[in-house]
Formats: sequence, C-alpha cells, structure tokens
Amino acid sequence: MNTRCNFKIERMSGFDGHPIAREDVSKELWDLQARGQLEGLQFFPDTEPAADGHWQFPRMSVGWESEGAGYVVQCYETVDSRSCILAESASLSEPEVYLELGGKTGELWPAQLFVPFELALSAIEHFLRVGRQDPDLAWVGLNVFPRKTVPRRPRRTTP
Repeated sequence: MNTRCNFKIERMSGFDGHPIAREDVSKELWDLQARGQLEGLQFFPDTEPAADGHWQFPRMSVGWESEGAGYVVQCYETVDSRSCILAESASLSEPEVYLELGGKTGELWPAQLFVPFELALSAIEHFLRVGRQDPDLAWVGLNVFPRKTVPRRPRRTTP
C-alpha cells in the first residue's frame, strides 16, 4: 500500500458532507461532542470514485456517542478487509452501552469501544499519515465483539 496518502475529510450531517481542512480535525473532533450523534467525520482517499462510483479505501469514520461518553472510530483498510472498531483495550466487557444504529435499531456494545478524545485523535493522525490502522492500538473486528440488539430508545432532547 502507498504510504503517502492524500485524504478528503468531511463532516457528515445526514447524507450531506461538508469538507474540512486537515488542520481542523482536532477542533472538529471536539465539536462532535456538542453536535451529538447526528454528525460524524469521514476520511477517504482524495481520488476519483471507484468504478461503481462508491466507497474508496482506505476509509475511516468517527462519531461521538453520548450514551457511551466516547468516540466510535471505525476503519476499513481495503475493499476486502473487514471493518474494525478502535478499542481502549483488546479485553472487552459484556455489552452494556446503548448505541443507535442509523435511527432504525439499538444495540448494546462493550464500554471499551467508546474511546476518549486523545485515543481517537491518535488513531486518526496515524491513519492520515499512512492510510492504515495503528498496529500499536487495539482494534476489534466489527463482526467479533459481543453485542445485543435492543429496542430503539427515544432521542434525548437537551434543555
């Protein structure tokens, strides 16, 4: 894989992407906490779309989950790789933290999958430098960690 990567970085709100500058990533990451679960950051190659016009690789997405009080960082390194989630440690607890998936369903995930700002930023910076997950961090395959489907909860409103 090419270790010299140029990435587009977008703040996502629904299906709309708003470009952000690389030097603004840290600020945008902090701002996700204020904006809540309706927005996230996407990092993907600054190239022409694939033949099908969709999903270039490697790519990373980051969102803030207020229930877990942390960031969820998801990475796909190649079109053939499985998605991985950044974790505070490779050892995971039972699923206990609520996460809404696309507004359609709810799941409980292990608390270690909701990471603090410093860890999320470290993973993003490494990814932007080399286009890969940082091998020194704990990554868990999306299809291997314990989870539990639960009824969707109503959204909280802030006073």
